[in-house]
Amino acid sequence: MVRQRLFPSLVLSLLCTPLLAAAQSSSAIAAPAQEDANSLLAAFISLTDLRIRSVQRSVEILAATPGARSGDWSNMKELLKSYQESDEGLIVWYARPDGSYYTADEGLMDKSLGDRAYFPDLMAGIKITGALVISKATGQRSAIIAIPVEVNGRVAGAVGVSLFLDQLSEQISAALDLRPGVAFFAIAPNGQTTLHRKTDRHFLDPRELGSETLKKAANEMLAHTSGQASYEFDNVTKHAMYRASALTGWTFAIAFDATTDQAH
Repeated sequence: MVRQRLFPSLVLSLLCTPLLAAAQSSSAIAAPAQEDANSLLAAFISLTDLRIRSVQRSVEILAATPGARSGDWSNMKELLKSYQESDEGLIVWYARPDGSYYTADEGLMDKSLGDRAYFPDLMAGIKITGALVISKATGQRSAIIAIPVEVNGRVAGAVGVSLFLDQLSEQISAALDLRPGVAFFAIAPNGQTTLHRKTDRHFLDPRELGSETLKKAANEMLAHTSGQASYEFDNVTKHAMYRASALTGWTFAIAFDATTDQAH
């Protein structure tokens, strides 16, 4: 009985890797010139990957628990709810192979995940890292991190997290503490913006914003793993340094006004 009472606390101690610690070290970066944009870019990628890896590890732990492996919501709901309450900016859910799912907040939902593009892969035993969705439960723009629950060699369900991208961008913006005229953004392989200093640009495709030079730069970023690009947007010439993340497949960039020639 003592072990049963202590187990949720032990798991939660493993699950919670706050962004704040990394943010404090990164916010100290002072990059007065263009060449130091590379340091900001490295910090941007590290902060994001750290956050996503932390959630991924948490979900892996949850998916391996006896409660999740039982397939019985009543056996897992308290642990999933405890994790969600310990970490702002996400919702936790459990999905069945037929697409029905439960959230830690509301229990069984009247919607299905079966029509999500990532769902067939998830039910085929593939981990999902960074699939983009508008959350059916909350309506928020989110990145999916989900782990299949395997029992006796077959997928019996999945534990997942919908990570709210607006909140993640706000945390990153506070950590990087960029000056006006400097932006950070990340784009998925399909061109959708996943993170941006201006959160209202999330899920927009920069190639569709009316700037031919921005379209060219975005295509270049999606075609290469790292480099530099220049473009014009809102009547301002921008320089950007970019690099792709192996974890999510997203391409991260730090962009700054060419007239200021400053990255911080």
